[in-house]
Amino acid sequence: MDANNWRPNAPNGEPTMDTADWRTQLQPGSRQEIVNKIMETLRQHLPCSSDEGLNELRKIAIRFEEKIYTAATSQTT
Repeated sequence: MDANNWRPNAPNGEPTMDTADWRTQLQPGSRQEIVNKIMETLRQHLPCSSDEGLNELRKIAIRFEEKIYTAATSQTT
């Protein structure tokens, strides 16, 4: 695995082409469901009642999901 890319490489060092295939098979709302679950967890650990605070938590959840989605090599690992 290339430390700068976080994606697996084939034995010859070339990035594998099938790493994005699982992403194309995701249901349209599945990423939003994950963001919602992250939001629930954040709200449990960082309670806030203001709209501004909730919007900030949502931004954090979206950024976190995007980073995980981008870095993931498969749906299960």
